[in-house]
Amino acid sequence: MTVEGQFLFDNQLIAGLENLIRTSKYDLLLVSPFIDLDSRIKDALKEKINNPNFKLRVLFGKNEGNIYRSIKNDSLEFLKQFPNVEIRYNDRLHAKYYQNDTHFLITSLNLYDYSLANNIECGFLVYHTSKGFLSKVYEGAEGLIDQGVSSIKSNLLGYENNEIDPLDKFNLIYDSSELRYKSEAILRAKKGIGGFIGNKEIENKSVIVDTLNQVEKTIIKKSAKVKLDTEVESQTIKVLSSTKISKKYGVDTESFITLVEEAGYVKDNSITELGFSKGLVNKSYMGKEYIAFPENLVSLIKNKI
Repeated sequence: MTVEGQFLFDNQLIAGLENLIRTSKYDLLLVSPFIDLDSRIKDALKEKINNPNFKLRVLFGKNEGNIYRSIKNDSLEFLKQFPNVEIRYNDRLHAKYYQNDTHFLITSLNLYDYSLANNIECGFLVYHTSKGFLSKVYEGAEGLIDQGVSSIKSNLLGYENNEIDPLDKFNLIYDSSELRYKSEAILRAKKGIGGFIGNKEIENKSVIVDTLNQVEKTIIKKSAKVKLDTEVESQTIKVLSSTKISKKYGVDTESFITLVEEAGYVKDNSITELGFSKGLVNKSYMGKEYIAFPENLVSLIKNKI
């Protein structure tokens, strides 16, 4: 017995995710610990923004102290434009799962621009409607349909009646996660014949819950002190991780770290005030913080080696 679905890799996977978004009609669930939407995903989502019957549900996770390490601010603001959207947060989230009205995709792929462009990713796309997932996902199981849905679940999918099915499980995880943002569409009758037959269009939206602005203000306040005399991102000098800058100048990473610590730029794995003044910055990738060093930090290396 086999599940009706297909493994997707790399470009196929990205195309499959885009298609899952584009073909959603009423409900779309996006579960990804890290979110940094690229233009392809945004374009696919934009097709749904004026659909009064469409609901978008988003779950992200990790980094409770600073959620913007998990979800980029521009992606968050983009998602908040949707009239019917719920955004939830779960600090234990590690799964990546995407579901529309008829299909779900379980995958290694975060909704993260870097992952889409650089990582080797794979996923499994499954047709999940009642006739698809529970009646068409098997091969050669003669008479299985006559046994009923409960027997199908037990015999085909390998779980008993008292166990939850995959779709229910992800929806339960979503519903039990912390609600951070919710908006609902305000509808009006469509003009012309459409309105006469009961069709509606979006007039405005009502924000029901929004705790994300409070988090943003707190983070900005905390980071202001760090950025006193340092630009947020250098536009002229490239910054590199300790591994990359060490390799660039032929120094092993451990020796390089020792040098910057002796110079007073770093102490206890944190940038000092002197370090900030020399152009060192804190950066993060996939929720993990690291110190980046200006590419022109050549004088330190030349003078010390």
